Amino acid sequence: MTNERRWKNAGAKVLLLKTGVLALAILLSGFVIGRYDVRASDDNYIAAVLEKDRLIRNTPAPKVILVGGSNLAFGVDSRMMQDSLGMPVVNMGLYAKLGLRYMLAQVRPYIERGDLVVIVPEYDQFYGTFADGDNTLNTALLYAPPDRIGDFVRAYSVVDVVLRPRVENARRSFMQAAASAAGVKEKYFPRDTNPVYNRRSFNSYGDVVTHLGKPGKAPDSIYAGPLPPHARFNERIIDDLNAIAELARERGATAAFMFPSYLDRAYAINSGAIDQLLRELRTAMKLPIAGTPADFVYPGSEFFDTRYHLNERGRVVRTSKMITVLREWLERRPSSSSRSTPPRKL
Repeated sequence: MTNERRWKNAGAKVLLLKTGVLALAILLSGFVIGRYDVRASDDNYIAAVLEKDRLIRNTPAPKVILVGGSNLAFGVDSRMMQDSLGMPVVNMGLYAKLGLRYMLAQVRPYIERGDLVVIVPEYDQFYGTFADGDNTLNTALLYAPPDRIGDFVRAYSVVDVVLRPRVENARRSFMQAAASAAGVKEKYFPRDTNPVYNRRSFNSYGDVVTHLGKPGKAPDSIYAGPLPPHARFNERIIDDLNAIAELARERGATAAFMFPSYLDRAYAINSGAIDQLLRELRTAMKLPIAGTPADFVYPGSEFFDTRYHLNERGRVVRTSKMITVLREWLERRPSSSSRSTPPRKL
């Protein structure tokens, strides 16, 4: 046998070994999923992904699905929208730093015929790796119900969805146990007592309501800095949005893109960047755009604690504007004869 043939045979054996190890890892991961404590009883704000999942899977079509971060959680009165549009509203908004990829994967299985899917991401999602999520994504994926693991693996990987969150959880549990043994757990792992940000902050539509009637930050103290430079624009996010547009079309749903609520001081700083983003979206995105960025710019007196989070008055004003924009956009769409599914009359 020549050296070349021996080398090829050895290479084939290595490939088979690696394939076998990967297959075994996947099987073991599946076994672990069913037995691992995913802390489903946690009471923190991110644990509300479980409530959001229950809400969307138990709301029949046709329904309005609001997809985005906390600009939606804090800034929409879903009952007001539901009463006006005559369709159940599911507010999936939670936390921007989970990333737009997660938000889209979260709703994908539940888009059905007749639904109206309104995607409202924060501006930050379009730059760098923001849409991929930060460390809180590990927590959200840890909470994923077993029957949703496959959905998230298709959006990420087995390592991202199964292994990494559990390794991080094990590390944190060890550190907490060590701190507890040393009598310093409360110092390094204080209990979350925030009255606004917790799992019980949401009403039955998915809206945060614990901030209603509470004083927020002084308007001038809310951060209003610049967005990242356009050089960091992430074109892959357009691909993800286009995939959702195509999925909605295939399932007989209607999908649209809408801009988030935004602080007027932040808009003044970033209007050039937002105009450039708008041009990118109009050029490459298949999702139709309902409204303009300026439609959802509000004064500091209508914000609670960030440049995206509206207070009680602000959410009413913004919800009213969303309803108006959606109605006008739906009326301007092509007649039902040019679409596979006629829209529900709103």
